[in-house]
Amino acid sequence: MGKYFGTDGFRGEAGITLTADHAYKVGRFLGWYYNALRERNGNNEPARIVIGKDTRRSSYMFEYSLVAGLTASGADAYLLHVTTTPSVAYIARVDDFDCGIMISASHNPYYDNGIKLIDCYGEKMPEEILLLVEDYIDGKLHVFDKDWPELPFAHRGTHRLHCGLCVRSQPLHGLSDQPRNLLF
Repeated sequence: MGKYFGTDGFRGEAGITLTADHAYKVGRFLGWYYNALRERNGNNEPARIVIGKDTRRSSYMFEYSLVAGLTASGADAYLLHVTTTPSVAYIARVDDFDCGIMISASHNPYYDNGIKLIDCYGEKMPEEILLLVEDYIDGKLHVFDKDWPELPFAHRGTHRLHCGLCVRSQPLHGLSDQPRNLLF
């Protein structure tokens, strides 16, 4: 376990030990990191990251902060809005996302919240990536054989000219606006 991420994400009292700035930095790092990995593999398409949240009031603050960080780094953010952690994991896995983020503190008190990171396989993010996120938050990131005191922003003239929130014309895998009779 690291400094911020415990056994099940980065948790804390919303606005006190888990802030909008923390969420922004998590988004900045993930957007930059997955774009860098794509570029290293010859893929110039923006990283794709899906986000879900629970119904806590602070979840909206964290969702917008994460999106700001992701898009500032040139990644595309897809919002599932209020949903469950398993649905974010499922969508991250089957719809070819680089990773997923769930904003929830599960059973913890209403004034707490958390940020859970999910890899492209729908599993908990590997510890080595969580440690890189923490290093970025603390201003001591070293990755790809280089120190990164600050990450570059996406800007005009790069392949990420279209920075912004993605709006889908088609629903994500298996999700529809049409009512269904589902048995759970």
